[in-house]
Amino acid sequence: PISPSSLEIPPRFVKVVLPSTLRDQKMRIPNKIVRKIGNELSDVAHITIPNGYVWQVKLKKEGRKVRSDYGWQDFVEAYSISVGSLVLFEYESNSTFQAHIYDETACEINYPSSNEESHTSGEESHP
Repeated sequence: PISPSSLEIPPRFVKVVLPSTLRDQKMRIPNKIVRKIGNELSDVAHITIPNGYVWQVKLKKEGRKVRSDYGWQDFVEAYSISVGSLVLFEYESNSTFQAHIYDETACEINYPSSNEESHTSGEESHP
């Protein structure tokens, strides 16, 4: 039989990129998600995108609020995330999120091949 826990959907959220997201160079993780996974979050989140890249983004905890910090702007710039973009985050475990990026037409972007070189400081290649 299938147990109820095996049917549990992983915590996920969508970030609609607003002018303030770009201006402040930070992204807030929704409180509802923080309540579910807050105890598991370390000071660094790992964001994995479909091409295999893993980005390290520092997290800043302010009371019950959690925001992205160093590394977030590098991620935004590398994928040309702009006002109106959508980013779907799905939490895996151990401060690791899968991310899918959609442009302002709500279509998923083309990710660079994991074989391509990148010169972004926040990025590391994933085997």
